[in-house]
Amino acid sequence: MRGRDEGDWLEFVAELLREPLTELPVRRIAEKVKEIFDACAVVENAPDRSGALHDEPWPMDAELVDGDRDDVREWRASSSVATHPILRHHGGAGDVRTGRVAELDRRHVGSRWEDGGARPARDLGGLEQLCIPIGGGGARPRTLVAARTTPFTAQELRMAALLGELLTGLDQQARAYSCALRAVMAGVDRVATSVELTPRERGVITLLAEGRTAGAIARRLGIAERTVHKHLERCYSKLGVADRLSAVLAAQRLGLVSG
Repeated sequence: MRGRDEGDWLEFVAELLREPLTELPVRRIAEKVKEIFDACAVVENAPDRSGALHDEPWPMDAELVDGDRDDVREWRASSSVATHPILRHHGGAGDVRTGRVAELDRRHVGSRWEDGGARPARDLGGLEQLCIPIGGGGARPRTLVAARTTPFTAQELRMAALLGELLTGLDQQARAYSCALRAVMAGVDRVATSVELTPRERGVITLLAEGRTAGAIARRLGIAERTVHKHLERCYSKLGVADRLSAVLAAQRLGLVSG
């Protein structure tokens, strides 16, 4: 892998880290994997808790797959956690490391790859395939598979292994942030309930915190300005304040609106 590519990955990862991710942006990552590894296509295999398999190829609508679109769709439709060769390898061999698909343990993969998966992959010019597990997930993690015509170099395999670890960390971070965000939002709902603000009153306070006048709030919510004033009076009473500024500050302290 070239130094420029490593720099591209560092820049891309830095961009992701600047975002408050609640889930891994798999499509963006797949597109970057396709670009950097000069792949003809990248496929995400994502098993869910029920045992079903969801897979998404990029690009599916390109001219590349036009002649083999039916084969690709048939392969996807018939794949499952129990039959997919990569997931069978992960589950049977207990090996979830990054590596070439050609090196999967055939004792666990079975004949499905050679009988079904290899032919459309070969026709698409992607028989050389690199598997990058992401996000843990026990014995059968989500994976990205990059396909191309030329073998992957040792340097590329090392970089892909580091990339897998990094993406796993980002995935865990996104999951943790999502859980924390849900907990915070649940706390906000409990606070709102404890002071008995109605959804409409919370909406009025939120718009008030944005600096909107009663008239602007009325237009935004499609209600009369007099009705807005009545909502505000009830908010003041429930929050124990006497004016707009105090109401906004109290709502911010309670987490009802952002600061």
